[in-house]
Amino acid sequence: MPMYIISGSTSEKIEAISFSELDITENQIEELLRKNIEMICDEEESMLVVGQQVRNASNGRSDLTAVDDKGNIVVIEIKRDRKDIENRKEAFEF
Repeated sequence: MPMYIISGSTSEKIEAISFSELDITENQIEELLRKNIEMICDEEESMLVVGQQVRNASNGRSDLTAVDDKGNIVVIEIKRDRKDIENRKEAFEF
C-alpha cells in the first residue's frame, strides 16, 4: 500500500520504511503504543492497557496486555520488522 506525505493540497508519495531502518527500538514502539493504544483500535472499539512485559505460565512474555471494550484479553506482541519476527525464539501462540 503506497504511503503519502500530505501538506495542504499537495501530496508526495514516499517509500515504506521499517522501524529498524529508522533506528526505533521495540521498547520505543511499546511505549508509544502503551500511551496511544487507540492507534491500533478500530473507531468502534477501545482497549485499556493493563500490563507490560507480562509473563505467562510458560514463562513467555507479552509486550503489552490489554482488555478490549467487550472484556476480552488482548496480547500485543511488537516486532520492528520481518527479521525480528524470523529470529523470535518462542512461538507466537505461547
